[in-house]
Amino acid sequence: MENADSNLLKRLRIRHLELLGHLREVSTVHAAAERMHLSQPAVTRMIKEIEEVFGGPLFDRMARGIAANHIGAELMRRSDVLMAGLGAAQEEAAIMRSGGSGLIRIGTFSGSNMLPSGIVELRRRLPRLAVQIREFQIDLLIAELLRGELDCIVGALAPDEFNNERLDRLQIHLLASDRLSVVATRTHPLARRKKVSWAQLANQDWILPPRGSLLRRAVIAACLTEGVTPPHPSIECLSTLTVLTFLRLDPGSIGPMREHHALEETRLNKEMVILDVRPGATMPPLALITRSDPEAMRHPVKELLEILRGLSSPPKGAID
Repeated sequence: MENADSNLLKRLRIRHLELLGHLREVSTVHAAAERMHLSQPAVTRMIKEIEEVFGGPLFDRMARGIAANHIGAELMRRSDVLMAGLGAAQEEAAIMRSGGSGLIRIGTFSGSNMLPSGIVELRRRLPRLAVQIREFQIDLLIAELLRGELDCIVGALAPDEFNNERLDRLQIHLLASDRLSVVATRTHPLARRKKVSWAQLANQDWILPPRGSLLRRAVIAACLTEGVTPPHPSIECLSTLTVLTFLRLDPGSIGPMREHHALEETRLNKEMVILDVRPGATMPPLALITRSDPEAMRHPVKELLEILRGLSSPPKGAID
């Protein structure tokens, strides 16, 4: 015989989950009702139904609207993941009906050269797999991952994430250690020097990613460690491809790059060189990041992790 909790959960509908998503973004029943094209009493009734299913109040009623209590906030978080999963399942079903074998959604920072090689091999192992890549700053990608909008991230955690409670909801699979490189054209005056100091770099024309990016943080930290005022960028852009284009068009400029990417770029493009900067600066290690729940490690994600580990040299003390 089914228990009472099972019967209650049968009363939960997709529209209830949709309402929770709206209430996370708006603070009034009226606004949520407008979004759902329902009357205000209908939405009030739905909130009551949700609270009955979960055994008590989920929202605090205030003069200017409602706000989720700690139980409601956790329920909203979980409903976001469920709704994103249903959306992905619908998209994946459409892909499979048209002859595909599945879907993987990957977040990454711009300029990760290890990932394209991994994806090519992944699609050899899983033919007709659809791959969606989202390139953005790591903190925003983590938010999308936790909402269920991504299956994994190939990138690196910013140091401030170590003190963020959302770290407990992530699984970190380390891939490779990494360092900061500074790249220029062969005609740049500093390219001929055997040793370049951060003081010499400070007054150069820098092409830098936004201040919140890991590369920009690494440049700032390296300068401050050496007692040098961090540079102000001549040009600011996130895309590594755009940075490389500017470097080629303006040989007097320099730009930061992850060592893995810089080595590959200078191997392919003999006009580019890595400056011999001393002392060197480290970057947070590259990792494949998933949610900590067991369902997050879908088969394509497991395959990608295995491939990327084969393409890299795992650092000591990997976290799994």
